[in-house]
Amino acid sequence: MGSREASPSRPGTSGGKVLRGRSDALVSVANRLRSPMYVSDRALPPEDVTVNTIEGLLRIPSLASGRTEEQLVASFCGEEGLVIDPDFPPGVSSLYPDVNQPPASAPSNVTWRRVSGTLYFPTGKTPRLLQGILDSGAFLGALAAVAGSRSGELLLDLIVSDDASPHGAYTFQFFKHGCWQAVVVDNYLPCVSGEERLAFACSAVVGELWPSLLEKAYAKVHGSYYALSGGCVHEALVDLTGGVGFKVKTDSLAGAAAIKEGCLWNDLQTWLSAKSIIACVARRKGPARNRFRPDAPPSPTGDGDGNGAHLQVEDPDGGPYGLQYNQVYSVLEVRAVGDAIQLVRLHCPWPRGMWNGPWALGSPQWDIPAVAPHLESFRTTWDDEATFWMPFADFAALFNRIHVCRMFPPTWHQLTLHCGWQGPSAGGPYYLQPHDPAFPATGAAPAADRSPSPSFPTGSASVSISGAGDRPTGAAGGGSGSAPVASAVSSTWCCNPQFRMTVRKACEVVVCLGQQDPTVSYRSHVPKRHRKRAIGLQVLRVPLESLGRRWEIRSGEAVASLPLSTGREVVASFKASPDYAYVVVPHAGRAGEEGAFILRTLSASPLEVEQLPAPLCLVVGGQWTAFLTGGNRYCPSWGSNPQYMVSCSQRAQVVASLTRLDLKYALMKAPRDPTRDLDLVLAHPEQGPDGPGRRTAVRDADVVAAAGQQQLGGSNEEVVMSVVLEPETPYILVPSISTPGVEAPYELRLMSGVPLELVPLPEMQSVQLPGEWTAETAGGCNVNPLWRRNPKYHIVLTSFGRVRITLSRVPSRKQRHPVDDMLGLYILRAAGPDGEVKGDPRRAIVAESTFVPQPDTTAEYELNGGCHYVIMPCTYGPGRLGRFTLSVSTATSFQFKAL
Repeated sequence: MGSREASPSRPGTSGGKVLRGRSDALVSVANRLRSPMYVSDRALPPEDVTVNTIEGLLRIPSLASGRTEEQLVASFCGEEGLVIDPDFPPGVSSLYPDVNQPPASAPSNVTWRRVSGTLYFPTGKTPRLLQGILDSGAFLGALAAVAGSRSGELLLDLIVSDDASPHGAYTFQFFKHGCWQAVVVDNYLPCVSGEERLAFACSAVVGELWPSLLEKAYAKVHGSYYALSGGCVHEALVDLTGGVGFKVKTDSLAGAAAIKEGCLWNDLQTWLSAKSIIACVARRKGPARNRFRPDAPPSPTGDGDGNGAHLQVEDPDGGPYGLQYNQVYSVLEVRAVGDAIQLVRLHCPWPRGMWNGPWALGSPQWDIPAVAPHLESFRTTWDDEATFWMPFADFAALFNRIHVCRMFPPTWHQLTLHCGWQGPSAGGPYYLQPHDPAFPATGAAPAADRSPSPSFPTGSASVSISGAGDRPTGAAGGGSGSAPVASAVSSTWCCNPQFRMTVRKACEVVVCLGQQDPTVSYRSHVPKRHRKRAIGLQVLRVPLESLGRRWEIRSGEAVASLPLSTGREVVASFKASPDYAYVVVPHAGRAGEEGAFILRTLSASPLEVEQLPAPLCLVVGGQWTAFLTGGNRYCPSWGSNPQYMVSCSQRAQVVASLTRLDLKYALMKAPRDPTRDLDLVLAHPEQGPDGPGRRTAVRDADVVAAAGQQQLGGSNEEVVMSVVLEPETPYILVPSISTPGVEAPYELRLMSGVPLELVPLPEMQSVQLPGEWTAETAGGCNVNPLWRRNPKYHIVLTSFGRVRITLSRVPSRKQRHPVDDMLGLYILRAAGPDGEVKGDPRRAIVAESTFVPQPDTTAEYELNGGCHYVIMPCTYGPGRLGRFTLSVSTATSFQFKAL
């Protein structure tokens, strides 16, 4: 669930137990420098706290009492032996989310009375419902679709018990937050004052109570009756069936192409053959002036996106040929007669809205000779007055929202995991959303709504949709190429909970990531555009022998990559092979955004799912200030930047990030300035007299990895680097800003699956200057008469200090002389900043190095503060031409320049 920030431990005070198994070089550096050694660790919240937090977030508030039907009868029966539910009493608190602010459309004449009748009376026909004064069309349309499917079998599954019906108590169940949850209600129902009719939903069959009691139970789950206003049809279908829901928009360009190519017709056949439930809505927008009025009555189905936009139908007669706009119908079957006739049978559970156009009952189309051989099979459907046939072309043209609840046979295997993003495990998405300074980012929802949704192969064809998260995304649309356009890779994505999945044989796998239903939390419908949390999902295919977590998304690994969506669930479907393992990574819309989630996995073959251990995390803070602002690795003062030595005892993949804290937490985000881009360099350390240590400069051959090379496009706020570290090998990690002299605080974060050790190296100013021995300046050592012509460099320290000087020759293919090409240097006392040496230069020498045949030489000297010195690099013999670099490092500030 999380990770812990680094904790310092001093070598020598913790005993052999702390230092066991660590790099000897790193331990010696920490001991020599008397510096703390930071060790990465994982810190999980206590398991009971984590579990309680997740269960608390996923608990339905109205069911907190946990009373059963028997307990309710035993404790809350009145004098007449009838139950009064204390958790959902007959009063205004059960009607409105806020009793002090009832909706403008709420009636003032609602009373409560007990109703009696039969809970369910099977008739063999599809049900018809009366909606009442509450616009809960999304739920009632889904309920009618469920009741009309499979001869009412799914409806009976919702009824747990009516044993206590003599006491006025009934028990139902709904699929909420990944599991079936029982709900007990009494038979007190809202009614219109002075009338015998119920105020809200009821059945068209007199005395049949199941629609009214199920609506009350569903209202209790969500806190109030008016919480059911708005909503989304396929989300209600999931609550009633436990299936997997998604939505298809047929009025998009891709949807129109799918209709034209016959893909939608094939999809309908595939869904119905799998006994899935299909509901459809002919959505029509109202005038713009009514769309955002808070006092306007909402449409029965919202806007079709779950946004609950307030739509008004100006045409009182509804749509063409008797159809009603913004009303939920359900698809019962599709039939093809020959090659030219395609028909769809729909169920209309409402008093109005029956189709009276072509192929309606009694229309002349049934007299076509081609239909005569099939007429008898159609006659059996004509007896149901709540259903009708219509041409598929008209169906596709009118119904632009198709809500599908995919049902799975009992032979499928399902695993449900309740988990959450908490603390460091709230890693956020893989890609950071690009920042638009003109519009400050206040949440992930707007970006999520703009994200495109790839196509998903369903059956023999695919339908492409435009809404984010509306429809499951599979291998055809997944992959790294389907990720949203972003400016940088997140450093915390790898901290998200990860789940490793394997199957025993090749099969289809459906992964469903759900978040807490906001309607349950807020006791009212929350439009999709107002939801604050977005969720997304990646499914990565990895080698079967790979057992650890994934630190990055490599090319070709992603088999499904769902864009961020503020919907309640996102779904991915893919073909799984037993030759691979699959890692599922759910994430929220922003790093640090905590919350509970439900992960459901369904497959036709047995599958195994395990949660991978949380990563080890190490976090240290620092600051670029004074001479520590060395600039990027191409600047002469790069070696002045803060430096850290890092190592591990096992081979490990590491994700390292560098964050500039003053920009990360700034309220106003400024546009990116390329001259202030961040960089993070991992290099091999320099080998000094006391072992590995700081680098004064770095060449390309010494660089192991650099964030600037791995990240496309720079960043002023955060850069990320992924690298594999070899065991027991010390490395130098150097954070920097492109331009020298920029002061700022920073945070350095390292994450891996094995412990990492990190030692901050002493602060030191380092400057590297280039030079060249030419025919005029190659004077050789001081035994040669022209030695004073060698290049000269002036240095002055602010205070007494030890100076480390490194002279390096640029590599050349020319063969070197074993004596004349030896390197060395002299330090002379100068009279002033111009580097003038008075008198005999040999008498001004205060220090000299030993000449060595290596390509570089390093020596350390103690120099007085405020005194002027001249450093003279040279070869042993005169006339040895070539380029070189001269690096100076010291713990005190200094000035260094070429003369």
